[in-house]
Amino acid sequence: MFKNATSENKQSYYIIQDRVMDASDHALRGLSFPAQYLEVGEVLTNAMGRDVESYFRHCGLAGCESLLPGQTVNGLQIRNSNEWILSLCPSGKPPLITFIDHFPVTIHGVIGMLAITARTLGEALEGVLNYFPLVNPAYTVRRHDLSEHVHLIFEPKYDFGATQDFYTETVVAAFLKIAPFVSVLPINLPEVHFTHAPIMGTVEDYHRALGCHFIFGSTQNKLVFSKKYLSIPLLTPSPSSHRFMRASLEQQIRRISESQSFTKEVRRHLQAAMHRSLSLDAGALADMMAISERTLSRRLGEEGSKLPVLRSEVGCEYAVTLLLETNWNIAKIAEASGFASAAAFTRAFRRNQDTTPTAFRKGMAKNRLAD
Repeated sequence: MFKNATSENKQSYYIIQDRVMDASDHALRGLSFPAQYLEVGEVLTNAMGRDVESYFRHCGLAGCESLLPGQTVNGLQIRNSNEWILSLCPSGKPPLITFIDHFPVTIHGVIGMLAITARTLGEALEGVLNYFPLVNPAYTVRRHDLSEHVHLIFEPKYDFGATQDFYTETVVAAFLKIAPFVSVLPINLPEVHFTHAPIMGTVEDYHRALGCHFIFGSTQNKLVFSKKYLSIPLLTPSPSSHRFMRASLEQQIRRISESQSFTKEVRRHLQAAMHRSLSLDAGALADMMAISERTLSRRLGEEGSKLPVLRSEVGCEYAVTLLLETNWNIAKIAEASGFASAAAFTRAFRRNQDTTPTAFRKGMAKNRLAD
């Protein structure tokens, strides 16, 4: 699963599915997460009759009394928390089961409240995807709609060492905690895909505990479910509370965006348009961002970016999912990914992935057979 990026650099970077992840302690220390995420370990430690103060010291904190509203913790402290939690989980069953039993949806704070006060599952999902970077900078989550299904793809950006697979499972499974707030349980179970093997226990253990169809050794970490789910009403809608939560999160986004890359914001708009089968030209994108085309071009140029290049990169990201999950021919995938022709798509894909779409698809098919 992992391979060294360079022979000279022994600790800093690893490649997972052609994406570079920073594995250095310095990088993890620079990440910021809501401190309430440590409460899962605190509750579990209490439940197992262990010393809570020892847990917080293991996480690099003076104690639980040092956690204040609005406080953040870094990636090293999250990794230490996951190490501790894994040490407490009973043997013989997947640790995710023990973890998720002690993980309330409200631990996400305002984003959790935004989700459960939405009118429908689709509205809840839209809100969570919009503001996910506020609570977890270690992963990106992309939505790709294929035929009648929604694919939520989770891509790690940093390596959390021996806890990586467990951490990935908790990030993906956290999205399933909306289930108690759904008014009608779906007939067809959602699929949960992981690139790794079961950490402990069997696939059936995961299925029985979480009520989903689990697939391990997959090509991506993702949730897959029917688009029909998006229209399911939730049990706790509150339009006024939902608007208040969204306004609060928008303020946070605005504060952060002042110091964040303008290029990232453009990519976010392009990705959102892609999963709606829309193609944004410079004029439409500028209107969406309430700026002029001239300003759009200038600000991208200041960061060394160009809109055609960004559109090509986002299109190739979407094409990877189509190549993995459909039997569409290259021409159809090119059109769905926003390219003018199969030839243009192939050239762009080679630049972004160092291989052709056809070779990529054949390579993944060969890996599946080998597994």
